[in-house]
Amino acid sequence: MNNKEEKQWLWVGKIANKTLAKAAEIIHEGMPLLELAEKLENYIRGYAAPAFPVNISINHVAAHYSPKLSDESTIPKGSLVKIDVGVQKNGFIADTAITISFNPNLEDLAKASFEALINAEAFIMPNVNTGAIGSKIEKTITGYGFKPIKNLTGHKILRYNLHAGKTIPNTKTIFGDKVFEGEVYAIEPFATNGTGYVVESNEGYIYRVISVKKTGDKYMDSVLREMWKRFKSLPFSERWLTSFVSKEKIKDVLRWLLSKKAIMVYPVLVEKKRGYVSQFEDTVIVTNEGPIITTNVAKIVKEYFY
Repeated sequence: MNNKEEKQWLWVGKIANKTLAKAAEIIHEGMPLLELAEKLENYIRGYAAPAFPVNISINHVAAHYSPKLSDESTIPKGSLVKIDVGVQKNGFIADTAITISFNPNLEDLAKASFEALINAEAFIMPNVNTGAIGSKIEKTITGYGFKPIKNLTGHKILRYNLHAGKTIPNTKTIFGDKVFEGEVYAIEPFATNGTGYVVESNEGYIYRVISVKKTGDKYMDSVLREMWKRFKSLPFSERWLTSFVSKEKIKDVLRWLLSKKAIMVYPVLVEKKRGYVSQFEDTVIVTNEGPIITTNVAKIVKEYFY
């Protein structure tokens, strides 16, 4: 990684940090999820572009909930809210998340995933095995009396590629990959008072283009080309289609493109036994001198929470 590339990774990380700080400032019980997501996405657009729709996952919902068109959901009283944001410019990506607790009884659950993140960041170095990083995460979370989510992981990031092959588990694993200098990773410990597993729900409001082959319908093909032009291989929200697809047609368009395997949908992930779930996440660059943390959620935690 050269200096110019490093500056790009750092810049999007800074914007992602500012976006989460804004979330911490404005979120409140009763706030419409649609309002929160659109404020954060528009804030990002003032500097760059969202790398994916803002995720607002509440209580037992672990990941991949982003407000749908005309979403009427609000932040529940006494809830545990995970906000996961992504920023990209010229394909350089920052992926970061915080948990905000409106319930004092759930603050230790949030602290468990935060401390696990800090411990993992202190350990990641060139040639370290990802399974050993997972062991650090697991020991931290179980030390609080909770369980890590075994089937959610951190991930390597490349330009225009949010999930680039290698993963960082949240539990100890025998087999893992070595991390190398110059690689970029999102580290994201998830903790729960449930079973430690997530399952797919029947809901899904985040999509991604996986093929630009013609589908056999001229209109659908034109929409698909526009999706690729705007989002490339990065995830997008059905809400983002309203500038080139009428609201009345969006559901039909998505169903058609899904049936043709031109796009995929990310199912909302929920804890298997509906346990509460917390998450913290940073994007880091691996170096011989220690990780460069591009998103620095610790700064937000120190200022707004613990």
